[in-house]
Amino acid sequence: MSIGDALKADLSSFSPQERRVARVLLADYPRAALGTSAELAAAAGVSAPTVVRFARTLGHTGFPALQQALLDELSARVASPLSLYDSTRRNRGGGHWLDQGVQVATASIEQSLTAIPKAELDAAVTLLAHPKMRITAVGGRFSGYIASYLTLHLRQIRQDVSTARESQTIDGADVIDADHRDVVVIYDFRRYQTRTVERATQLAEAGAHIVCITDEWLSPVAQVAEVVLPTSVRSSGAFDSAAAAFLLTELLVDAVLDRLGPAAVDRMRRWEDASANEVLD
Repeated sequence: MSIGDALKADLSSFSPQERRVARVLLADYPRAALGTSAELAAAAGVSAPTVVRFARTLGHTGFPALQQALLDELSARVASPLSLYDSTRRNRGGGHWLDQGVQVATASIEQSLTAIPKAELDAAVTLLAHPKMRITAVGGRFSGYIASYLTLHLRQIRQDVSTARESQTIDGADVIDADHRDVVVIYDFRRYQTRTVERATQLAEAGAHIVCITDEWLSPVAQVAEVVLPTSVRSSGAFDSAAAAFLLTELLVDAVLDRLGPAAVDRMRRWEDASANEVLD
């Protein structure tokens, strides 16, 4: 859980003065706390000692330790495979690489997916199963393949699902045509794409429902999303893992199938009849 997530989850644990600091930090996260404690105190209208107490309530030894934790979060959000290479090699213990990889992957998948609030998951299924909604899914260079995987499955069980284009981007036509009947599932993971964030904001302003599937640091798309589903990208190697997001996608498809019921089963039957002469994997 990030510092921002911790603040949102339990603001009641802070004193009234500390809550003022928390709200200022959340309003401009994390930049508001990257200056001096006096600057943060002035912005919140409290004393500098209150800022120090706020940092300690969060579990840090003082304001400099809180700043360092925020900087570490920022570094993690923009980490690349190259920057992760040395640390992942240093952190490897003994044993076979397969055993280590499986252990890390299974633990991160279970921990991240079970931590998603059930209400958020159900909200995503409700949107994806709504018969009057038009479904689109997009992603980045790698996550775009998961977006395509989602739409290819949803097309078999419901209508009005657009397959992701090869470019995996949201273009101007998507924005000007969007309204409250659109559900756009956006897969966005660290080293987030600025263009995707801008387009997501425009889609939300047009009335579209945004479902953001992202990592534990949360894409900026989450700020305009109606539903946010964080997944872990932790792996035993230098490259982020898409396993949790991939499994979540499969689980969402199955939940949508259950929600749609007989109508979806009938569509699947007709889909198979129409595809009988095609070579299927």
